[in-house]
Amino acid sequence: MFKKRWLYNKGLALEKEGKLEEAYKEYEKGAHLNDPKAMVAIARLYIIGKFRPVTKSNLGDVLLGGGPIFPWSVQNWEEPDYESGIEWLKKAADLNDPKALSVLGNMLSSGVGVKADIEKGLEYLYKAAKKGDISVKKDICLYRPDGKSLSDEEYEKCLSEFVNAADSDDTGAFPLYATLKSGTDKQQARFGYEIMAARNAGRGWDERFKASYLPSGIPLFPAAAKRGAWQTFVRFDLNAFKEKYPLILVSSDILDVERPEYLLESFHRAEVVGTAEYVSPEFGWLREKKKALVIRLGGSDTLDGQALERVKRDFYLIPDEYEPDNVAFFVETGEKEYSFEIAGITDNKVDVLWRYTIGGSDRVDHYFEPQLTELTIND
Repeated sequence: MFKKRWLYNKGLALEKEGKLEEAYKEYEKGAHLNDPKAMVAIARLYIIGKFRPVTKSNLGDVLLGGGPIFPWSVQNWEEPDYESGIEWLKKAADLNDPKALSVLGNMLSSGVGVKADIEKGLEYLYKAAKKGDISVKKDICLYRPDGKSLSDEEYEKCLSEFVNAADSDDTGAFPLYATLKSGTDKQQARFGYEIMAARNAGRGWDERFKASYLPSGIPLFPAAAKRGAWQTFVRFDLNAFKEKYPLILVSSDILDVERPEYLLESFHRAEVVGTAEYVSPEFGWLREKKKALVIRLGGSDTLDGQALERVKRDFYLIPDEYEPDNVAFFVETGEKEYSFEIAGITDNKVDVLWRYTIGGSDRVDHYFEPQLTELTIND
């Protein structure tokens, strides 16, 4: 036992000095003595990427694509040797080391460095919990819904409790998340709204709590987009909004609110109903104070069959992107360099739901709660 501890501490000291190869040799000696801590340490060396990274290439994909191969079409890059790291984690997990069980369970469940296998990942996480790692109980909630069935009213209450807990960094958010992930597609679209609002407000917890997708790959987000040749198809999931006919704000550095047709076209179940001004963080070419169009979503079909066919063809749409009754969309036809932002409004509360920039900086220097300063709805 003393020798294992001595080898591990020696390896750790060398690692802190940046002598990774020397550290590896000491850890390896401990691993040969069945020290799981040394095995986990070796796995860490590989996974952090600074130790013996592997070179990857897209040459195989280029060859399979057929046609001529140009030097600039072949790319090489380095990434961590996840395969070796995972092998060492498995060796430590076989010795029932809680840390190895936890890390391996999370990597398998989330698909980090390996093909995702949630069932196998959860198996490791449950073992870690049995071995005393209580912290993994919250991780289990990330990957396994609890199966509870809630009414829409109950779901909204659970969603509100979750947002408050997540904003407060309260671990109570995890079991609430497991319940939210058990909701219907319609209910989970509401969850997608809160995820996107949190992401664009820089609240941070969206990185851990993931939104859901339909089997076809369509995200259950309030707004999602597909880029074409200098055009963007912007799709809205009406289930994501509380209101039956929600209002959204659309702003861009090249938008003339008096002549929106120069930026927006092909409205489907969406209509321009007014103008607004609001403030939100600078983004790309957009400054804090933004002039916006107010668009009401829902209502009746507003595209004729020929126009709809053109949009479907131009953006290679699948039925889930345009057919359901809960879908509204429009096409944005921007210039070469511009920035674009979409926000939802409820009373005076503004939630930035989606944004992108082409040509400008996408850096957001600071965050604050967006505020609606002026709203004009046409009769």
